[in-house]
This record gives sequence, C-alpha cells and structure tokens, in this order.
Amino acid sequence: MKTIIHPLAAILLAWSAGASETWSTSPAEAMQQAAAQNKGVMLEFTGSDWCGACIMQKKQALSLPEIQTAISRSFIPVELDYPRKKQQDAQTKTSLETYKKSYGITGFPTLVFADAQGRPVHTVVGYANPAQVMQDTKKAAEALNTQQSLTNKLAEKLTDQQRRDTLVQLLKTVPQSSIRTFYKPALAELEKLDPQDASGILAKLHRDDLLHAQKLEWADTFRKKNIHILADQNPDEALSIMDSYLKKNGLLPEVKQAVLMQKVYLLMQQNRVNELEQPLKEGVALLPESFEGKAFGKLLDKLPEIKKERGLLKPGEEPPLPPGAIRATKMIVPTAPAK
Repeated sequence: MKTIIHPLAAILLAWSAGASETWSTSPAEAMQQAAAQNKGVMLEFTGSDWCGACIMQKKQALSLPEIQTAISRSFIPVELDYPRKKQQDAQTKTSLETYKKSYGITGFPTLVFADAQGRPVHTVVGYANPAQVMQDTKKAAEALNTQQSLTNKLAEKLTDQQRRDTLVQLLKTVPQSSIRTFYKPALAELEKLDPQDASGILAKLHRDDLLHAQKLEWADTFRKKNIHILADQNPDEALSIMDSYLKKNGLLPEVKQAVLMQKVYLLMQQNRVNELEQPLKEGVALLPESFEGKAFGKLLDKLPEIKKERGLLKPGEEPPLPPGAIRATKMIVPTAPAK
C-alpha cells in the first residue's frame, strides 16, 4: 500500500531535514537550490575525523539550531569533507580536490560564503565560536546583498564612468583572493575602463601575488637549507642564513617580519637574550600595526622580563613552566604545502 504524505506534512519534513545537522554534500545541487531561492551557498571545508578545530566548530557552533537558522536565511549550507580514516570513492576525492584548489583552501576549517554561482563574498579561516560564526554569517549576508545589487546594476545600461565605479565597488566588496579566479570578467572590464588603475585594485592584486610568491620562495629556501635542523645542531649557521636572506633586494616587509620572527624564536631558544633587541625593533618598524608587528612590540615591552627569566640559562635550556602549562611545539619553518 502506498503511503500518502499530506502536503503540510511534506513541508514540515522538508523543514526538519533542512534544520538537521545533515547538510548538502553537493555544491552544484546547492547552487541550483540557491539560485531558485535567491540565496547563496556556504561551503564548509572540514576534516571530520581528524581536524580537532573542525570537530569543535561543528559541535559547538554549526550544529546549534539558532546558527543553522541564521545561515539558512541567506545560504544553503554544504559540507565538503576531507577525512583521513573514512573511505571515499575516487570520483568524490577528485571532485573535492577540485573545489579545494579552486577556492584556494590551505587550512581547515574554512567557511566560504558564496553567491549562487559559487563566487565568494566572505571567507572565514580557522575555528570560530558561536558568536563569531553568527557575526560572520551576518557579514556574509550583507556582502551577498551588496554583491547581488552591484551585479544587477551592471546588467543595466550604464555609462563607462558608471560601469567603472560599479566594478570598483564590486571588486572591493568581495574577498581579494577570489578576484582573479571568480571575478575575471569584472576585472578584465575594469582594466579596460581604468587603464591608469586610479582605483588601485590592480596594484593591490599585483602586490598580493608578489607577497604570495615571496612567502613560498622563503619557506622553500629555508626547507632546502634545513633550517629546522640547523636551529638545533648549528644555530650560528642558521642565524647567518636568516641574516643573509634579510638582505635580499625587494623583500616585502611582511616577509622580512616572518624571517625576523624566526630569528627571534631561535635566539629565544638559545637564550641569547642580549641579541633580541635589534631584531625586535626592526620587526616593529617594518609594519607596526600588523599582527607580527604588534607581537614584536609586546616582546620588546617584555624584554627586561625575558632577560631576567632566560639570562642565566644555558643554550637550549627552557625556563620552568607554571603548574599545568604545556610546552609549545617548536616550529622554525612552515610545513611544505600539500601537492
């Protein structure tokens, strides 16, 4: 006998399924739904059986009914899972890797809020607590509305000046890292309408490309020179390599700060506290308001305390930890990117 479901019951069942923790696993299907409902999609890049931050974020934030309700107002949620234990077929793995590469995912968890075409409007990298997820969802919804409004405006008949201004607004609204991949037509048109780059968008993109290339080159060079091994076996040679690298022409301040931070860590590990002041001051001077610049400033303020704590210790010897504290893992060079 066939089971007949009343239309109202069907609606309730559909709502119940949408409010559960079982999200869509197909971005393509989710984008079709988003287009039909005038919404966007939220792509959750996660490692469900190995990534501690992902598991915590899912349990503590993304599974909460109030957060699911907030997300579903403007976005269709999609889970893109990259497990290490759970088996996945070859087609699924290939598809997942394609999305990971397309969106430039370098760490988990990452939330990508996008429009119905998959174009990002807001990105969140790393663990976020419930309040942060709620705040980012609100920001993403506002960005999506702005992006859709500007996209609709570009479909109208505009003067060249109006199109240029609208394109500038659009490209300043969306994540800069997504422009070259997802907003190519808009960028190409802006290049024609603004050949002098009065908006500064092209200059910023070129600088971002250079910064990315320099960071990769720096990390690769230090890996090839085995800095992480030299730091323990021959710290003087490791410091010499760092000092030589800092003299390279054209290094952007962010890269110099990264190298200086590694130098500071090594000097701290060796308890060479009398050599810390100069690299700390150099690090602050490069970009005072950056995360690294502020970190250098805090260390500089604490330098007298650091000297007192480590001044009499032998190279490599660590000061005693407070009760219950856990020793931080040493890290000199970023790990090689996954191929």
